[in-house]
Amino acid sequence: MAAVVVRGLPPALHQRLKQEAERHHRSMNREIIAILESELERPPVTVVGEPVVPSRPLSAAWVRETTRALREGR
Repeated sequence: MAAVVVRGLPPALHQRLKQEAERHHRSMNREIIAILESELERPPVTVVGEPVVPSRPLSAAWVRETTRALREGR
């Protein structure tokens, strides 16, 4: 079975996961698996409608940085 390590988990999220695991009488690992299975079983959301128009013009620097981030897969 594959293993995944999650780094940088915020303390508040860790506490919430711990509480949910206890509420469902599961280990934290089993709770995380249950959450992932539940979320990944949902059909993808398709949004249809008017495009969102920014309330202010986008700066050239923002466009460059966003383009770079997308190319790098961030």
